[in-house]
Amino acid sequence: MKIIVLTHTFPRDNLDSTAAFMKEFCDGLSFYEKVLVLTPYDKQFNRTNDPFKLITYKYIWPDRLNLLGYSRTMEADQFLRKRAYFLIPFLSLFGTIALIKVIRKYKIDIINAHWIFPNGFIAMMASIFTGTPYTITIPGTDAYLAYRYRLLGFIAKIISINAKAIFSNSSFNLKRILDLGVNSKYLGVISYPVDTSKFRPFKFDLTEIRDRHGIKKDEIVILAVGRMVYKKGYDYLIKAMKNFKKNNVKLLLAGEGDLKTRWINLTKEFKLENKILFIGNIKRDEILRYYNLADIMVAPSIIDKLGNVDGGPVTNFESMACGKPQIVTNILGIADIIKNGVNGFIVPQKDIKSLQVALNKLINSRILRNKMGMLNRELIKKEVTTKSIGKKYTQVFHKVLSA
Repeated sequence: MKIIVLTHTFPRDNLDSTAAFMKEFCDGLSFYEKVLVLTPYDKQFNRTNDPFKLITYKYIWPDRLNLLGYSRTMEADQFLRKRAYFLIPFLSLFGTIALIKVIRKYKIDIINAHWIFPNGFIAMMASIFTGTPYTITIPGTDAYLAYRYRLLGFIAKIISINAKAIFSNSSFNLKRILDLGVNSKYLGVISYPVDTSKFRPFKFDLTEIRDRHGIKKDEIVILAVGRMVYKKGYDYLIKAMKNFKKNNVKLLLAGEGDLKTRWINLTKEFKLENKILFIGNIKRDEILRYYNLADIMVAPSIIDKLGNVDGGPVTNFESMACGKPQIVTNILGIADIIKNGVNGFIVPQKDIKSLQVALNKLINSRILRNKMGMLNRELIKKEVTTKSIGKKYTQVFHKVLSA
């Protein structure tokens, strides 16, 4: 079986943290089948030694205008940037042409499109011309757009009805698509995978990182990783930290985005500069060290005022593989595998008090942190490895083709 994975965002080199989960997803499929990846051109691409074939396509001239994807399409993950309205038609047209060419050249058996917009549409159009069946994986923002805009919801319904299978890493986001009136013989909530041979507990010498950020050896480190956009809910975590001014803790907020300056100012307003550190993007060759540095992993994500919400943050799964306890909000895909009080805490979104209670329990008990961390490591090894996720997908693909 030959699979084409269609995406508009892909890590451009081995250090790129943008949509790094897509690389590991394709690695997982490659254990079982022949895999090709089709993604828009970006001048920073410099990938080598992948087990799959990567193909890029250009959709506009000059090259510097190929600006969609790679966290550049939406503003604060709420609105499409103005340039997107101009570029999306070009990407859709030339993406469809590129996909048809790849299908015919490599005799592709099945398409797996990630994000309904624009890739589900591209997959549907290519399927019409080639007869190749397509499946859709819904990471999050696409479900939000379908929920937020009536026209996009109508288009998403048509795309989904014609898809042979629909997956998501979040039951919340899958429900949003099903609520459009969609049904499918093959539906599934399947997480993006984690390479457990890479993401695991290590006893690194972390002195350099601690010195870099001014973290004392005995300080408890709380870590949150993600883009600085409303749906991440970092403002609620910052407010929760007011209760821990006297505790021996440091909160590291990793990532960049449109709201970073606003949240830095909020930190200053609460006089928490010595407790909360904004450390920017973490490169892929360093993220493992930060997971092992952390004592607690937090994902305070929310449904923002326009209805956007995270899917299942892969950073939480990766840190679980490193043996870290989790605090997550109840609207996240990660909450589907967390048992409250057993391997982490699930708190209501936007509930600062519940967030403080969960933080306090973990800050005050190393035994509890270690116990939850060990359970998480075993859970990820059992259910969310690259091989296990690859197997789940390919099994469905074979069923679709045999049907």
